[in-house]
Amino acid sequence: MSLPIRFRIVGVFLLTLCVAFTAGAADLGAKVSYKKDTPVQFAAFTLTYIGERRVVTPKFPPGMTFYDFRLMSAQGNQTISWTSGTGDIGPTIFKVGSEQFTLELKRSDKLGRLKENELVVSRAP
Repeated sequence: MSLPIRFRIVGVFLLTLCVAFTAGAADLGAKVSYKKDTPVQFAAFTLTYIGERRVVTPKFPPGMTFYDFRLMSAQGNQTISWTSGTGDIGPTIFKVGSEQFTLELKRSDKLGRLKENELVVSRAP
């Protein structure tokens, strides 16, 4: 017994969406543009920039700027925060399931200087 044509059309449409969604995933280790409240899809998770915040403490009165990202994956949601701290520009390490990744802003160890709206996510060594 054959399915009605409308079910076959819907099936083909859904399959096309799945392929397009997977094909559009950002590459690990590459520069990726981001903007506030716009999800960036990677193969294993989605990263969304939610904004920056300034933190001033008595030990560091000039304060530090944190860039916050919401990470959504099959394993759950978490907030990832990147900062240059007091000037040491390095990656933020985070975990999704059993895998570790790094988030770089401003400067990438492998790709050099990053533009204001660029990030690099890589698998942690």
